[in-house]
Amino acid sequence: MNKFQNSKEFNEIVKNLNDKNFSKALKKIDLISKKYLNENIILKLYAITYFNLMEWEKAIEYFKKSLNFEQAKYKIYTNIGVSYFKLGKINQSIQAFKNSIEDNPSFGLAYNNLGVSYLELGMFDKAVDQFISALKLNDSDDVAKTKLINTFNLIRPKANDKHQLIKINNKINNLVKDNDINSGYHNNYIKILLKESNQLINRYMKNLSLNETQIFRKNSENLNCGRHFKVFNEFNVIPKYCFGCYKIQINLKTVVDLIKLFLIFNKIKLKRNNIRKCIIENRNKIQGNYKGYIYCKEITEAETIKKMINEIIAQEDIEVDNISLKHGCSEFYESYPEFKKINPNSEKQMKYDNEWKSFEEIIDSREPKRIEEDKKIFSKSIEGINLSDILIINNWISYAQIIGDESYKKVYDKKIENVFVNKFLEDQLEFRKKELKI
Repeated sequence: MNKFQNSKEFNEIVKNLNDKNFSKALKKIDLISKKYLNENIILKLYAITYFNLMEWEKAIEYFKKSLNFEQAKYKIYTNIGVSYFKLGKINQSIQAFKNSIEDNPSFGLAYNNLGVSYLELGMFDKAVDQFISALKLNDSDDVAKTKLINTFNLIRPKANDKHQLIKINNKINNLVKDNDINSGYHNNYIKILLKESNQLINRYMKNLSLNETQIFRKNSENLNCGRHFKVFNEFNVIPKYCFGCYKIQINLKTVVDLIKLFLIFNKIKLKRNNIRKCIIENRNKIQGNYKGYIYCKEITEAETIKKMINEIIAQEDIEVDNISLKHGCSEFYESYPEFKKINPNSEKQMKYDNEWKSFEEIIDSREPKRIEEDKKIFSKSIEGINLSDILIINNWISYAQIIGDESYKKVYDKKIENVFVNKFLEDQLEFRKKELKI
């Protein structure tokens, strides 16, 4: 270890980094860089600090300089890849992750990151191969497992011999087709679906689970909700896009009703193939345990679909608390109660304030501008029921068992132990039990 790494200044910088005081660390690095000339470790400290400050261009600059003296180059390449990804330079991130794998073919993180970059560009087959490579290195890699399972919503890989998860997914899909389970919404259909699917899962991979609670059916539209919440959370203003966003919210009484609604959402044909999802509520103190949503662009479209859903539910044995039409997201209502009101023909309906445009421009200016080759591909969900769906329904049943909703016994007769569901219910169990309306 050299003189600098034995110095008080070095130890102080390391402490600042460990304490996540990155700005302070950067100031100290600037000072010592003049004192200790030609120290390679200083380049590495700059790279790490800029990386944590999310100054991606500078991080890349110093990581590249570090490559000249760093023996474990695969770690540096991976950090360069992450930085390029954050800058929206996806193809360059792909090359950096490939360099990492070439330097160390046993580094699972690089395969996972490469898979995510491929997903960003809609290269689903290539993404699948990377997640499988990570799992071959470590079959307990939960990140790779989750990413691979979620990819089955977008693609149905045909090569069963590539991985057990692909085999399970394809068998579940064929099971649904062979038994025509998707043709109805009765308890017996659900019982067959869950029993035979879980038997398949346990035959090939015991104790398989997925830490997710929502099942989506998507078109290729980008709602861009993450961006809109950045605008609202930082400036407390509602983005213009949200004034044209409506959602149908269906509050259901039991977990069986939720599963039936999912089957409806899976099969229903809508003109725009509107984004829809079924969820168990996991936000503390938010009313209602079981919910479904359909997102619409126009009030007339929302009213038409709401009427259609009402008619389907009336024909089936599905109990709902209510079906309502809402404007935008409920997170906006506390700051703007009038936004909740839907009356597009009235002058009293809340209008977008054009002065808010400047706040939106600030948020947008922070986002990297992507070239055409790097633009994110938004793909629609493929048809059918897959492994992801079954694992999430298992989470719903575990949720029902914990809060005391015994309707699950109509469709499943086994206890589902789930650490993930237990964890988020710890602080809200009594509230969820009170919300149960059977």
